[in-house]
Amino acid sequence: MKKLTRSVLLLLALQLLLVGCSSTKSREEQGVIAKLWHNTNAHFNGYFNAREIIDETLLVLDEQHVDNYNQRLEMFPFLAVDNTAGVAEELDRAIEKVAIVVKKHPYSNWTDDSYLLVGQAQLIKQDYESAERTLNFAATEFRPRPERKKLKKGQEEDETEEEFESRREVESNEAQSQRDRLRARREAQRERQRTIKQRDKERKEAQRERERERKEKIRNRKRGIRTPTKITPADSTQLEGLENEPEPTEEDLFAEAEEGPVGMISIFGGRNAEDADGGEYGKKSGSYILKHRPAHQEIRLWLAWTLIKRDNFDRAQIILDDLRNDRGTFARVRRLAIAVQAYYFLQQQRPEEAIPFLEAAAEVAEERNERARYYYIAGQLYQELNQPGPALNAFEQVVAAKPAYDFELGARINIAQNAYLAGSGSADDALRVLERMTKEEKNLEYESQLLYAMAGIAMRSGDDRAGADYLRRALASPNGGDATRIEAYQLLGDLAYGEEDYLPAKLYYDSTLQVMADTDGRYLNTNDRRDRLTGVASSLEDITLRDSLLRIGTLPEADRRRWAEEVFELRRATNSAANFSTPATQGSINVNNPAATASNLNGSSFWGYDNQAIRRGSRDFSRTWGDRTLEDNWRRSNRTDANLFTDADDNLAPGAPSNAELALVTEDEVNAILADIPTDPQTQDVMRGQLADAYFTLGREYRDRVENNARAIEAFETLDEQFPGSEYEAESWYYLYLLHKAENHAADAQRFAARLADKYPDSKFAKLANDPNYARQLVGEAGERTRRYELAYRTFEQGNYAQANQLINGALPQLPEGDPLRARHALLQAMVTGKLEGRAAYISSLQQLVAQYDNSPEQIRAREILRLLGEDSARLPGRATSSGATGEFRPSMDEIHYVLVVFDDRDAPLNELKGGLETYNEKYHKLDRLRSTPIFIGQDNETPVLVLRRFKTGQDAQAYYRNSQKHQDEFLQDSGLRFTVYPVSQTNYREILKARSFAGYDEFFRSNY
Repeated sequence: MKKLTRSVLLLLALQLLLVGCSSTKSREEQGVIAKLWHNTNAHFNGYFNAREIIDETLLVLDEQHVDNYNQRLEMFPFLAVDNTAGVAEELDRAIEKVAIVVKKHPYSNWTDDSYLLVGQAQLIKQDYESAERTLNFAATEFRPRPERKKLKKGQEEDETEEEFESRREVESNEAQSQRDRLRARREAQRERQRTIKQRDKERKEAQRERERERKEKIRNRKRGIRTPTKITPADSTQLEGLENEPEPTEEDLFAEAEEGPVGMISIFGGRNAEDADGGEYGKKSGSYILKHRPAHQEIRLWLAWTLIKRDNFDRAQIILDDLRNDRGTFARVRRLAIAVQAYYFLQQQRPEEAIPFLEAAAEVAEERNERARYYYIAGQLYQELNQPGPALNAFEQVVAAKPAYDFELGARINIAQNAYLAGSGSADDALRVLERMTKEEKNLEYESQLLYAMAGIAMRSGDDRAGADYLRRALASPNGGDATRIEAYQLLGDLAYGEEDYLPAKLYYDSTLQVMADTDGRYLNTNDRRDRLTGVASSLEDITLRDSLLRIGTLPEADRRRWAEEVFELRRATNSAANFSTPATQGSINVNNPAATASNLNGSSFWGYDNQAIRRGSRDFSRTWGDRTLEDNWRRSNRTDANLFTDADDNLAPGAPSNAELALVTEDEVNAILADIPTDPQTQDVMRGQLADAYFTLGREYRDRVENNARAIEAFETLDEQFPGSEYEAESWYYLYLLHKAENHAADAQRFAARLADKYPDSKFAKLANDPNYARQLVGEAGERTRRYELAYRTFEQGNYAQANQLINGALPQLPEGDPLRARHALLQAMVTGKLEGRAAYISSLQQLVAQYDNSPEQIRAREILRLLGEDSARLPGRATSSGATGEFRPSMDEIHYVLVVFDDRDAPLNELKGGLETYNEKYHKLDRLRSTPIFIGQDNETPVLVLRRFKTGQDAQAYYRNSQKHQDEFLQDSGLRFTVYPVSQTNYREILKARSFAGYDEFFRSNY
């Protein structure tokens, strides 16, 4: 009986425990054991794992980001990563884990931390809108409840005080009873009464305090004692809250501080011991040793961070002011708020206001690398403001912080640069210091960074030539990184552009864009300048080549042949040097431009550097002695070796070419070099015409693209002097007239206008230069053509289709060839034809437009209309369709689509490829739930195919296709197989299976997708 009773009691206790742990109970109804159970599971089961995932993700982002010490450093590198797609999946996993925490343990102490983590993950993913929504909700939901005093004995209300209140109903019953609503109303009334009593009590206490101070002053006055006046410090700075913290010593700041990660990811770390003790400004320590610290302040901090990224600066400033100035803000949150305030000003390009907060954040930073980063950015801002003295002090603080060596080296380089600017040295002293640093073994991998800094010092002192030499040395350094290469190429391009040396400038900009990310703020400007120089560079190369060929073509035959032999020998020598050079010397010989290499060696008087003398001597030796082996002739009569009387060709390997054959190959190469030389008058006249065209194009590029009128005048005048009577003469004179007029050269402008009037009186150029009314007439004609089109379009919109057709037929013959209005009239006429003659004529007119006006906006519009009509835009009226199944395919973007991956190799391992495709889909199309099926198509099943199912519309399939092209390096590239990706509708897929062939579908795909 006792055992039965004990068992029943045990079961009853277990049931009560399970009921107490139920997540459906409200916070007030949960007991101590239930709260402990929920808090433990929420923390160590979900939140802890999510935090671990976030930490691992931040390490990945830290590895992706590389600091460029030649540019302003990113204050928070994890927010500066260009592409976070690689970590998005892991961040989603973290969000899923804390979502389970919130669902299963809604009243645990870790619910607010879970919402904070979700907001952080969304911010890292650069999903700023979602992050703002999440953090906004959390900041409102978990507002702290005003602190209340303990209730006196006998009073009602036995509830325990909570750190925050929630206005959320996580899970409610079917309907609240009247009793519950009345009780809630009474509780609210009691809460208001308690708040009123508390305020009255505080007011009376303050009044008693003032009365006590007044009486004390009276007593002191009677005794002759002067009472010191209490001074309340004014809120004159936005950094209030730091002055009452304990002053850190040098030992505390540098010796005992942890170095920490370089990438500033430590700000995500867990709360340290100081925060566990509370760390509140103006409060006693020990507040949160035994209980959980609420996350509301951190939620607000991260909300301000998100608002800055969303350009909502006003609201972010309100939150930051509150966090920094509130005496109850935790120390760690306040430190971060100061750093975020600096970030706030940096995002608005307000460096003067950011510097004080950067320095203040550095003073209270917990880790050495964090402190060094803040000081480093402050020093860079001082440099931008041309204040070398404060910049020098900031970089000295970086070195004093003892950070990672990258930081220290960058700071020491900047110290050398700013020392002479601040008046404590000369440029030569700074160069000597940096040159000495390049020779230190520990700096070998930073050689290019040091050389780039030396280039900056040289150019600041006015020696651009020396600066360019340092930049080329930086590029030639085997340890140069992409960051330095970008800066060096960019600066060399700018130097060449400033000196109007446009061909090297264009080549340097090409190299810059090869290593510069398209997200770089300078990318668009650099790309634009490169594009504007492309035509100039092409024309200059064309002129150099053709002018050289013409000069060689006018030489006597013997001299041409001697030149060709020298070119061939030089090519063979440079190719041999390139093939047998060491990795350290590869690239030092310009194989593509041997003439440039030869010219570089002419600076020495040593005969061994004179290639022409060496080749001349070699030829003279061969004429006298033949092809004799180069060897010593010492006591030749005493030699007894077998090779003394053997021929050189006797030792050749079977099948190897003989010396005579090598000579023939050399002769063929020389003849190939001479093949492009114009030797007859007709070919030379053709090349002169090509040179005239190149000079004319060069002049236009200088004027229209580079906007260098002086160079344009030079090019057009060279054309006029060297190629008189060319087909470009009249137009080049008109350009010279315009250029001289723009440069206020009135006499020269008038001279070319007169030459046009004398030699080409009936040309439009002569009329434009001499008749001001003619230009207005041309403008009027263009405007009249536009007005005619607009009239025809308005007539069409009004429903007068026949009259609109007459207007179009009358306007088309008067439009010149190449006028953009011709395509617009053609599209309008097709629409009129559809209204007048029906669907078939409409389709025929659209197909004609597609074929006639290639690469025009009207062609794109016509294709879209044909697709909506279910027709193939590639087929023209009267033209036979291509063989195969093309005629059987029908465009239908609204039905279900598949994506086919068709492989060229019939032995392609489809099962392995299927795994690779599923990996790609899991990364980029996880939510689409795609399934892949391997099949074989063909009469003999010779074409392996992977079929991806399925997409609701053609637009969805097109989106997948475009994404596969965008990520080509990840889409089955590891397989090494050639394949083609096709979106296909369900109907057309059946046609392919029926025909067992893809014949005709490639053409259909290109025309309709």
